Amino acid sequence: MEQTTEQTASAAAQAPQQQTAQSKPQSKQQLPEPCEHTTWHSTNIDGRELRYTATVGTLLIDTPKVKRAASIFFTAFNLADDEGNADPERPVTFIFNGGPGSSTTFLLMGSIAPKCIDVPDAAPVPAAPYHLEDNQYTLLPHSDLVFIDAAGAGFSEILDEAKPELWSVDGDVAGFSAFIRAYLSKYHRWNSPKYVLGESYGTTRGAALAYRLQQDGVALNGLTLISNILDYAFTLDTSDQFYIGYFPTFASVAKYHGRAASDTELAEHLQAARAFAAGPLRLALAAGASLDDETKHRVAARYAELTGLDEQYVYDSDLRVVDMRFRKELLRDEEKIVGRYDGRVAGYDLDRMNDEETFVVDDAFLDPAYSSLANAYLRDELGWDREPERRGFADFDWNATEAGKGWTWWHKQPDMTKSSWGQNIPFPNVVPDLAAAIAHQPTLKVLIGNGVYDLCTPFFQTEYDIDHLGLPKPLRANVAFTYYPAGHMLYSSKPSLAKFAHDLDRFYATDTSGLAAINERPALPAPTINL
Repeated sequence: MEQTTEQTASAAAQAPQQQTAQSKPQSKQQLPEPCEHTTWHSTNIDGRELRYTATVGTLLIDTPKVKRAASIFFTAFNLADDEGNADPERPVTFIFNGGPGSSTTFLLMGSIAPKCIDVPDAAPVPAAPYHLEDNQYTLLPHSDLVFIDAAGAGFSEILDEAKPELWSVDGDVAGFSAFIRAYLSKYHRWNSPKYVLGESYGTTRGAALAYRLQQDGVALNGLTLISNILDYAFTLDTSDQFYIGYFPTFASVAKYHGRAASDTELAEHLQAARAFAAGPLRLALAAGASLDDETKHRVAARYAELTGLDEQYVYDSDLRVVDMRFRKELLRDEEKIVGRYDGRVAGYDLDRMNDEETFVVDDAFLDPAYSSLANAYLRDELGWDREPERRGFADFDWNATEAGKGWTWWHKQPDMTKSSWGQNIPFPNVVPDLAAAIAHQPTLKVLIGNGVYDLCTPFFQTEYDIDHLGLPKPLRANVAFTYYPAGHMLYSSKPSLAKFAHDLDRFYATDTSGLAAINERPALPAPTINL
């Protein structure tokens, strides 16, 4: 067991601290008792009527230091018999957004639940009223569904003294493991096939959670990770890999807006962008100041052809265009910027000359609609009547470094992970966690999905991360890639949602031997290494 600095202090030094802690007054803050409310519903999928229950409720979880540390809110949908009993042999899927510290509003309202929001795709969304419709693409025919709000977000509540533990990479993972195990016990689902689906930071959590659940006695049948960020290293110092990982998404967004100097189809354009990023761009960036000027101009010219940016702008940027500058520069002549979460979206900015945007246009379009309709659905239709009001995000301070006030980014990787830091690193890199989960359980199947217009979590970086799992060759086929003509919330486009549902149908119906038929990742030519 790992020991903290406090645990390794001398007994003499600890004694006064323990007496002081015992003499401190107990917190007056209390969590509400667990509760739930269940309603009956029906939907028609492909001519088949499905009757299901919807349960909104809370479960209490503990942390090692705080008992009854958080009240975790969930929304569960189960196919049920006439008495309301779920089938324990059906799969159950635990679903969450990311953040970190995000409620699970977007996945609940827009993806695979029995109902979904109806809003314009890649366009401004008018103000209320908003509309909810039966979801023809729900996963419910294949699995019961449990949507989970993170501690302190949505309708989940957290004690102040539990924040230093739960508002951290590893504490958050432990908390989700505790919730899942509590749910399995309360609803008698320990012997059900179990799946996890995470989005964005939820993929960071999901990869680490798959490994943590194994340590806690739960083996997943499958793991779905969409809009992936598995290793934060490339974001910390804008290393060469940062620019390489983003480049094909720059090219896809440019193609969508008609700015790329290419008349090829999108798939061919993306292959060209991948090949350029993995080859000439990587070598040029690696050369740094030793790159000769003629070569630099040629690389800048090809960069500009694929991304629609001005060649001189690329050259003057030292071939290193950060994502925010790309979003500001691509449509500058139209006085528009493109969205961070969905590069198909374009909106107006109030300061064209600033590197930073006035606001994130796609988030501004969607958040009010999703948040408003989530409140209406959960309260008016599913019967949640408790206070406090729903939070989109937990209220920690992104800039704070004190545990419990900000998010603690340190992560303990699985034992024996290769690292010059040891197993504790100051940022989340869960690639080793995912590799360990697969190696420890060779039947675990993993679906990796990314929108090709996502400028938040670029798909080429995800391909790079999965290529560096370090798995033995027989286990590499446990991972399948799928791609979607949308952005970060890949289900916000109806054609993309339809494809996602079809991919999930096939994923749930197969074991690892069938993943090759699902995998859509195109092969690049093998690198030539001349010695």
